[in-house]
Amino acid sequence: MINEILELRSGQVAYISSLMAGFSLSIAVQIIRGKDQRLVATVNYLLFIVTTLLFLIALYVDVSISLRLVGIEHFSDDALVQIGKIRNFSTSAATSAFLLFVLSIGVLGWLKSNKTGVISTVMVVITLSTIIVARNMITGLDF
Repeated sequence: MINEILELRSGQVAYISSLMAGFSLSIAVQIIRGKDQRLVATVNYLLFIVTTLLFLIALYVDVSISLRLVGIEHFSDDALVQIGKIRNFSTSAATSAFLLFVLSIGVLGWLKSNKTGVISTVMVVITLSTIIVARNMITGLDF
């Protein structure tokens, strides 16, 4: 459980979440500026908005708990369990946002053409499959 504390203090989830939220929102704004009225454009816009919001949730939770823990050196077992549950919430939001971000990239191809849409969808399926396999391998590590 102490790994939760070390990860919080590194600030990696907060940093990545803030960076990715900015990317997602920028892409959503560009879709709106393009004035494309097709359903695929609206779906893509909404996917990027949800992605942004999920990244912002992860950012808020990680930064808030990090600030709450500043200066504390020793943690009771109960506190570590509570921190673990809170971190699980923010990590789930960040992971969901990341997967939605990749999915949204695949949908972007459909804004260009059917051929580009098929190619981007195939690339996203390969990417998501690779991410899932890697995540399962990492989760399955036994120390």
